Amino acid sequence: MYALDASTGAMLWSYSTIGPVDSSPAVANGVVYVTDDANVYGLNARTGALLWSYVTDGDPSPSSPAVMNGVGLCGRDGRHPIRIGRP
Repeated sequence: MYALDASTGAMLWSYSTIGPVDSSPAVANGVVYVTDDANVYGLNARTGALLWSYVTDGDPSPSSPAVMNGVGLCGRDGRHPIRIGRP
């Protein structure tokens, strides 16, 4: 996972996930929500520091996360959304 400066393209920070990231992240309220093949991560949007993470019960390929009204959601195998966020 990489964060780039929108004006210059310079890398601001990076974070290595356990598995490959095949979906787009979501950003809300200073948190970057990102999923890999079986994990969900919350990263500090300014620094890239890990805020929290958890395993999605081994379900492969979580979808791109979405955040609405402070609640993060992502799907598992295209079905059954799960709530994501700080435990």
